Amino acid sequence: DVRFTLDQSAHDLLRYAQALLGHAVPSGDIAEVVKRGLATLVEQLERRVFAASARPRSQRGAAKGRHVPAEVRRTVWRRDGGRCTFTSAAGQRCPACTRLEFDHAESIASGGEATIENLRLRCRAHNQYTAEREFGAGFMEGKRQESRARTAERKATREQTGTHIEHAPAHVDQRARRDEVIPWLRQLGLRVDEAKRGAVMCDAMPDASLEDRVRFALSGLARERFRRATHLRSATG
Repeated sequence: DVRFTLDQSAHDLLRYAQALLGHAVPSGDIAEVVKRGLATLVEQLERRVFAASARPRSQRGAAKGRHVPAEVRRTVWRRDGGRCTFTSAAGQRCPACTRLEFDHAESIASGGEATIENLRLRCRAHNQYTAEREFGAGFMEGKRQESRARTAERKATREQTGTHIEHAPAHVDQRARRDEVIPWLRQLGLRVDEAKRGAVMCDAMPDASLEDRVRFALSGLARERFRRATHLRSATG
């Protein structure tokens, strides 16, 4: 039994999902709607995390460097059960199932390749622990500092680029922001005209993240659909 409270935006999304599933779930049963929504979310996350696909393509040739082919990621993830494979000296396997990484049993520096046999799932902590045992804590700390420096450099570059974008014509910025939102709304099953209307609704919040703009558009479209349905019932009643 799971209980939780929805804010207004999430409530609007739920109502809109019930409307979109009107034919498949005529009762509007909330549990069924949430179940279907979670199934879709898991499918999307599986595609992002380990390239799950209904029609997987075979990998041609051996992978080089740090790139892990989609087919290899899928196989390793399923073989390891989506869980860290680190086992302690006492035989206790790490229970972590989040923030998992594909770790090379034989490191790339030692000639290890991105093959099914040479890869395993490790949580971030145990991946770092294994690397420090092989290369030394000092070496790994140096690598982390290099990574932080690269991240800071990329952030500075984005901020500089953003300064130039701020001076671009307003209509160019607006069109670009709308073009970001429309594909996401289309992927969620909305018609082209609905997706375009939803994108226009987001013009009032130009500084919001893409996720917040998509949610705002869905919420606005849900209210719009609800008003139309209410008006239609009043006109025919």
